[in-house]
Amino acid sequence: MKASLVLILVFCLSGFAFAQTPFQPLQRPAETSGQYMWQVDFSYTPYGESGLDLDEFGQPYSYTRFSQDRQLGISGTLVLGDGWKMGLSAGDLTTIDREKRTYYDHKADISSTNHDFAYSVFSEYRLDPKSTWDPRISLSFGHPWEGKIGVSASLIRDPVVLVGRVSMLTRADSPRNWLSFALGAGFVANAWIDLRASASVTLPTRGVGLPTTTVGVRAIYSIDSESKKEVEAGVTLSVQGQVPRLTFEAEASWRGP
Repeated sequence: MKASLVLILVFCLSGFAFAQTPFQPLQRPAETSGQYMWQVDFSYTPYGESGLDLDEFGQPYSYTRFSQDRQLGISGTLVLGDGWKMGLSAGDLTTIDREKRTYYDHKADISSTNHDFAYSVFSEYRLDPKSTWDPRISLSFGHPWEGKIGVSASLIRDPVVLVGRVSMLTRADSPRNWLSFALGAGFVANAWIDLRASASVTLPTRGVGLPTTTVGVRAIYSIDSESKKEVEAGVTLSVQGQVPRLTFEAEASWRGP
C-alpha cells in the first residue's frame, strides 16, 4: 500500500506524474513489532577542478583534475515495537582521481584510487503515533565518526505528505558541531509511482566551516501491489561554499513480513 511507502520519507517534495492506476487515500500505517526493511543503494558523483599548486619538491604547476566518487551501500531496519525502530548501514566509497599537471618544462599524468569503509547504527522513537504531526526523535553514530540527534514531523494532505527535520551533528574533524534543517514533500501519483524532492542546509554552530545546501528529486516505482518491493532513481545537487556537485542515485528495497 502506498501509505507505507510515503511515511518512510525523511526528506521530500513532489510534482506531477502521468498514470492511470487509482490509489487508496493516504493514512498512517501501523508499525508492528517484527517488521523489517532491507535496502541496497548506489551513488555516483563526478566532479573536477583546475588551478595552480606546488608539488612535494616546491615546483609550481597548473593542473586539471577529474574525480569520481562511487558509493555502494546496504542497510537494514527492524521495528522493535512500542514506537522503537533500529537499524544498521554500511557502505564502501571508492574515489578515483585523475590529474594532468603542466610544469614549465614538462607535463605529468597522475592517477589514484582510494577506498573508504563507513558504517552507522541508528534508532528512532515514535513519540505519539496518534498525533496529526507524528513527531519522532532519532539518534545515530558511526565511522568515520559522526553522531547525530534529530527531531522530525510529518503532515498528510492527501495525496501529499509534508516532512520537516532538525538535526544536530558532531564530527571528528573541525568544526565539530553542525546544525541541519530539512524540508520536503512526497506526492503519490498512483498505486505504482511516487515522486519526491528535498531541500536541506547544514551550518556550523562553532568554528569556521563551509555551509552545505542540497536539493534533490526522486522517482519511486513499486514492483508489487503492496509496495513491499521498490526501485527508485534520483539526482541530488549539493553546493558547499561555491562548489556544486551532482550525484546520481539508484536504490532497491524490500519489506516484510
